[in-house]
Formats: sequence, C-alpha cells, structure tokens
Amino acid sequence: SSDQYMPRATVTEFDESIKYNPTADTFAAIYFEATSPDPDRTIEQTAWSVGDGQSAGLLGKPSGAPSPMLVDLGKTRPNAVYRLKLMVTDSIGSTSSTVVSLTTNGPPTSGTFAVSPYRGTALTTEFEFLLDGWSDDVDDYPLTYTYSYRQRVSRRGSSRGGGGGTSFADRRAANSALTPLVADQYASSWFVTTLPQANNVNLTCVGRVFDRYLSYAQ
Repeated sequence: SSDQYMPRATVTEFDESIKYNPTADTFAAIYFEATSPDPDRTIEQTAWSVGDGQSAGLLGKPSGAPSPMLVDLGKTRPNAVYRLKLMVTDSIGSTSSTVVSLTTNGPPTSGTFAVSPYRGTALTTEFEFLLDGWSDDVDDYPLTYTYSYRQRVSRRGSSRGGGGGTSFADRRAANSALTPLVADQYASSWFVTTLPQANNVNLTCVGRVFDRYLSYAQ
C-alpha cells in the first residue's frame, strides 16, 4: 500500500490554460509548496526537471531553488508544450511528484501583405493596405492589425564638413523607427490612407498581424 505520510508536491499558482509567448528576457513563474503530513519527517529536497529532454537551460533558477520556479520563455519554441515535473523528497527518502504543462504560442501564419498603388503622390494618393489570408489556432482569435511606415532617409543633402547635413546616426535612427498610421490595433485587415511628405525620404510600409496573446507576424 502507498505511504499515507509520503511528502506532497503541490503547484499553488500557475495557469495551464493560457499560452505563453516565447519572448526573450521574459519568465513565467510557477508557485509551489513541498509539505510532509508526518511531523517527524522534513522535506529534504525539491527538484524541477523538464520532460523528454526538452530545452536544456529552460529553467530560470537552479532546479532546487525555492518557490517560485521560473521558466525562461526566451528559450522556448513557438507552438510547443513543455511538461515540467516537480519531485520532492523527505527525510527518510520517500518521494512524490507533480507535473504541469506550459504551452507556448506562435504568431499568425500563411498570409500576405500588399500596398496598392506601389507609387503615388504624398498627401494626395490614397494607398490601400491589405493583410490577407492570415490564420492561427482557433483559440488564438480574434486577430487584430497595425499599419505603420518606416522612413528610409537618403544621404542626399548631407555634408561631410558638418554643414547641416543628416548624420549617419540620425539616418540610422530614422530608418529603424516605425511611425503608426493608426492609433491602436485595428480590427480590419483592410486600411486606406494617404502618406506624408518629406524631403529625400522613401517610405517602407509595415503591416503586423496580432493574435489574442499579442504574438505577431509582419
């Protein structure tokens, strides 16, 4: 028969029903307790492991660290399920364990982004943005969309002598920054707008598709 005084491993706070985005420098916390029903026994060891040899280094703390255990989401893969096992050992060597599952999210897939027309006149031409055919897991809906542009500043008009031209650092900052065309995530995959005017600037249009967990493709 089983030992009625065997130690108990209990996860006290962790939501297995949601998906976690595999984002760098982000951790999921699993709160747990290790207890002994027998007052004459003490808990000697707690040890976390990841099942099936998945992802060495996934744990964000040493295996035997106190609650909460941290999972390094930056080391997970999209659309994966990780089984994490907590084993506890008491002072006479009896053990018990519990397992939790952590499910990761993936971005929407299989769609396209089109802007029409390809050329036009700033402040006059209406450009049509279309994010078409994107799909995701059924429980990841609804999808939302953002529309923005990135400036690509040319070197024309710059001066190596410091005579008021655009510096390399300024051009790099402008080329990487996104300027939103809508204030927030947008419910429609279709959007029409004019585009701004600026000297020596080409615009790169960027569309992003988000799922309900805010994982996105662009």
